[in-house]
Amino acid sequence: MTLIIGGAGQGKLAFALRLTGLTEAHVTRDPRCPQPIVAGLAQWLRNAEDPWPALNALLAAYPDACLLCDEVGCGVVPMDGGDRRWRERVGRTCCALAERAERVIRLYCGIPTIIKGA
Repeated sequence: MTLIIGGAGQGKLAFALRLTGLTEAHVTRDPRCPQPIVAGLAQWLRNAEDPWPALNALLAAYPDACLLCDEVGCGVVPMDGGDRRWRERVGRTCCALAERAERVIRLYCGIPTIIKGA
């Protein structure tokens, strides 16, 4: 599995499509509907009570999946408790996914930096 992280609008989806050679027909925004590329993981996690059943099923179906997640842990800590819990859920989920991933890539201004793997 490859985890691609970066801020909003940094080109994660375009990069993932180039990296995998797949098209937007292979992209989902909901891991419960497995596709090889999952975009918008941070937004999906906003409403996911327990993300692991869906993520484990996705990774079982597509072990080479490419997961895209916006970085939400930088900047000002939200005042709203719900937003803080969501931000922590995204961070902890990304940490666990990064541990399992073969590759972790961070995109900044469309430029990839390999954090883990080759």
